[in-house]
Amino acid sequence: MGTGLWVNPVLNPASGTVLITMLAVFAGAGVLLLVQGLVGRPVMVGGSQTTGTPRRVLWERYRTWAVIAPLFVVAALCGPLTIALLSGYIGWQGAKEYAGLTSLPTLHQSVMVAGGWLTLLGMLIFGKEVLLVAPLAAFGGVAALALYPAPGEQEIGERFRLAQATLWGYLYLGWLPAHLLGLGLSNLPGLVLLAGTGVALSDVGAFCAGKAIGGPKLAPKLSPNKSWGGVLGSFLGAGLATGLVVLALSLGLEWWQMLLLAATIGLGSIWGDLLESLIKRQRGVKDAGALLPGFGGLLDRIDSLLLVAPLVYYLSLVWK
Repeated sequence: MGTGLWVNPVLNPASGTVLITMLAVFAGAGVLLLVQGLVGRPVMVGGSQTTGTPRRVLWERYRTWAVIAPLFVVAALCGPLTIALLSGYIGWQGAKEYAGLTSLPTLHQSVMVAGGWLTLLGMLIFGKEVLLVAPLAAFGGVAALALYPAPGEQEIGERFRLAQATLWGYLYLGWLPAHLLGLGLSNLPGLVLLAGTGVALSDVGAFCAGKAIGGPKLAPKLSPNKSWGGVLGSFLGAGLATGLVVLALSLGLEWWQMLLLAATIGLGSIWGDLLESLIKRQRGVKDAGALLPGFGGLLDRIDSLLLVAPLVYYLSLVWK
């Protein structure tokens, strides 16, 4: 099958099972859209009845998933090197969108991206323990950038704001996605697929249950469309994903570990979604970008994964 940083996906015994499972999930989702016409509950807009989520948007999301899901799966199956490349792209594209939301200059955006890439490189060379020291190193680098600016830079108040935004950006889009690589370097590399699948089905569950059940709003000022019914759906979707991946890959986890993983993924998905909403609302925008049809920017799609990956990583360390 291959060892080290690269695994031949053709020889990976998990590839066939993962492929069949992924095709089954996509086929089921496609049939659901075709047969049931899941378009959201009717609402009144301007005196006329319309739907909360048009069918066109749902099919856009379906097609987007059909592209990004195989890319994620292939990266996970090929081992740490491709997981690092995936995490590096998340950091780069995410930094572009984050810089637009926080008005970060090019220099600070570049520092943020470079910090994320150096973290990934350090992990490939020295191991996942780099995650422990990376935030301290980033703090020192950003502090130096703020204390010793180039001639003609901003006043002290603006320099401090930019330093805050840059350090937060590194932690958010450099350090957090690096935990995907941490999962890839662990004794259970299948946890990378579990994190990705869990986020995907948690998102679907939240959407479907939110439309079907509704209920009180979860955080109306941050995300008006999210309800407590969606929270229930998020946990149900995370539970379904955990069961599918653990059984498909024969991870050999105990029932309580599966239950704890499902709860962690469900909670992390909601938490990550609300955190990104907080960043967008301070800018007064609905989407972080327009890269992914039906979703918006990359941040709008991976916001939950950014929290779920480290939560699953540290949870896996606890029960070793």
